[in-house]
Amino acid sequence: RLKYAYVISCDDIVRDPETNEPVELKCTLYPETRAGVTPEGEKRVKGIIQWVEASTAVKCNVNQYDRLFKTEEPGKESDDFTKDINENSLETLETAVVESSVAIDALAQLAKIRTADNAAEEGEDCERPYHAELSYQFERSGYFALDPATTGADNLVFNRVVTLRDAWGAPKPKAAQRNRGGGKQPKQQQKKRGGGGAGVIEDARRVAIRAGTILEAGPHPEAESLIVCKVDCGDADEGSGEPSEPRTVVAGLAGLIEFDDLIGRKIACVTNLKPAKMRGIESTAMLLAATDGGEGLDEVVDLLAVPDEVPNGELLSFEGKEASEPDAMMKSKGALKAFDRVKACLKSNENGEATYVNEESTHRIMTSAGPATTSVKSAVIQ
Repeated sequence: RLKYAYVISCDDIVRDPETNEPVELKCTLYPETRAGVTPEGEKRVKGIIQWVEASTAVKCNVNQYDRLFKTEEPGKESDDFTKDINENSLETLETAVVESSVAIDALAQLAKIRTADNAAEEGEDCERPYHAELSYQFERSGYFALDPATTGADNLVFNRVVTLRDAWGAPKPKAAQRNRGGGKQPKQQQKKRGGGGAGVIEDARRVAIRAGTILEAGPHPEAESLIVCKVDCGDADEGSGEPSEPRTVVAGLAGLIEFDDLIGRKIACVTNLKPAKMRGIESTAMLLAATDGGEGLDEVVDLLAVPDEVPNGELLSFEGKEASEPDAMMKSKGALKAFDRVKACLKSNENGEATYVNEESTHRIMTSAGPATTSVKSAVIQ
């Protein structure tokens, strides 16, 4: 599967006659598999390929920095820290390609820097932006920032500042602490959910509200009031860590929000509710939206939005509360009642910020880049 696109199968490999290196793949594309769809009766494709469209791609140099030393305490064992230097602390890739939008953003950042430099030369007091303020997540690789060596679209340079997953130096659990064989944890380690008593996780912190991006939206084939979306919620395969296919989400938003206004939006959604079939299509998440309470097509609705820089899958929190510890799946009667209690307390304030209001206390719903927001102010969130 080409990520966010189609399933393809390779029919032929064209190789360089001198080096025997592959230079072209001739493939069959299956149009019915667009945007994560697996046709009924077909086997789900597990492998997902990250790809860049060749005719518009832009070349760039990528500096993949790693840790400078191979041990936590250089020189501790040998009394010579130089023996612990990591010879592979920098790998430079000179044949990387990125989407053309990256080059456009880089040119805009360089223009801001030149404007600030010119203003400074004329004696104006202004803050000079940094190259590294332009940053991206290069999928499956890490987070990268623009290098000052960049001079234009034909000389893009990005530096890796952090990897995606890093278990280096992490302490390994002791055998006695592991819960082997599916046995019950000791009582003192168990946490109660719902109800009263010590160690209780309150209702709001049991709900997994995560950031996501709507990749595709269209009408439900069997219900005029419903729409069907494909949403990237940042899911990954538990075994391999590879990105999972987008979630299918069914929502009662037909006629309330234009499809073109949905695609590409960063939104907040509930991801740990039990999947439910809605007129024949299973919905695996719930979009959160504010409504003014109007009737029919007169109702004003807007999805809960999160800042663009928030990564898909980020778990949102409630300001002033401990970090959420969501249930793996809220499917029992007690868990569903807890969710209903939480949903009844979700509202947007006069500034359009999403909040959880309970027992005369108000808590904003927060991301790492600020609160979740909506254009429908002082309204109910459903």
